[in-house]
Parts: sequence; C-alpha cells; structure tokens
Amino acid sequence: MKKRKLLVDSCVARAVTERLRAGGHDVVALAERGFDPGDPAIRAIAVSEGRALVTIDTDFGVLVFRDGVSGAGVLRLRHARGDAQATRAVELVAAHGDDLETGAFVTDDGDGVRVRKRS
Repeated sequence: MKKRKLLVDSCVARAVTERLRAGGHDVVALAERGFDPGDPAIRAIAVSEGRALVTIDTDFGVLVFRDGVSGAGVLRLRHARGDAQATRAVELVAAHGDDLETGAFVTDDGDGVRVRKRS
C-alpha cells in the first residue's frame, strides 16, 4: 500500500490519526499543533504541505465546490465513534488514496462513498 501525506482536522477523532500513523502514513494532526486557524487556512495548510485533508466538517465542500478552492484532496468522514471513524478512514485512504492525491473530494455518507474528481 502506498503511504499518503495527510492533514487531520481537529474535529476528527484522535484514533484516526493514531491508526493512520500505525499504517505508515505521514500524518499531521492540527490538534497536536494546538490551534485551529479556520477552514480557509486549514485548506491552505493542506495545499502548501501537499497533504490530503481528513475532516468531518461539511464546510470544506463549500470551499471546494462553491468557492472553487483547488488543491489537495479532501476525505470527509461521517460522525461516528472514534474507533469506527478510524477504521473507516484507513479503508477509505487505502481505496481512494490516488483520488485524494489528485484533488478529489471523497465523502463517506454512511451508506456509501461518493468521489468527486477535480476536472
């Protein structure tokens, strides 16, 4: 499995960061940096560091699709217990890592996964 560069939003369960790191991924957690600079700045950090963003925040869809902010991919997880969120994050990064690296927006809606690729 290819190792991915990921930025985990502070709203995501800590277990997600731990499990992705255990899988060998290069993971930066905003919670460990001790601040939350807001969604536009988080997106800018992901882009500048070449990382896909892992979040549960629906506002990133607005930034990407309505406002046309391009750059790194986004994996939006659904709200769930930490262990369930971590398991799902690992599965989705494995299945859609290439999509995330090319700027896709991958959404886990609970019943399935939607992948919207950037044109």
